[in-house]
Amino acid sequence: MYSKRFAQYHGEALNVTDSRADSDGAIVASEIVRPNGGTPIKVDWRLGTRDGLYKVTDVIIDGISMAASDRSQFASVIQRTGGQVEGLLAMMRDKSVGPDASPAAVPRKQPQSAVPSH
Repeated sequence: MYSKRFAQYHGEALNVTDSRADSDGAIVASEIVRPNGGTPIKVDWRLGTRDGLYKVTDVIIDGISMAASDRSQFASVIQRTGGQVEGLLAMMRDKSVGPDASPAAVPRKQPQSAVPSH
C-alpha cells in the first residue's frame, strides 16, 4: 500500500534510529537521509503482529500518519458519493489499475428527486 508513495525516493539512505514496544506491537523510528545533504525526513513505522509476524500498520512521515490521511481521504470520497461505499471501492479499483487515478476523479452522486418519476 505504501510502496508507491516511497517509489519516488532514489539514492537515499534509510537509517533506523530507535525501536520500542508499544501496546499494539512496536514502533521503529528512522530517517531518510538525502544524498544532496537536505534535511533528513523522519519516518516512524508502526508495526502490529498477525499470525506471529510483524506487519507494517502505519507509516508516520514527519509526524503525519499515512493511515489517518487515508481514512480522511476515504471518508471524503464516501461523502462526495452520497454516502455510498461503492464510490470508494471504484476509486480504489482505479488506483490499483492506473497510477494517475485520483479521488478527485470520482463522480459525485447526484441527489435523487423526492418525487418519484413515472
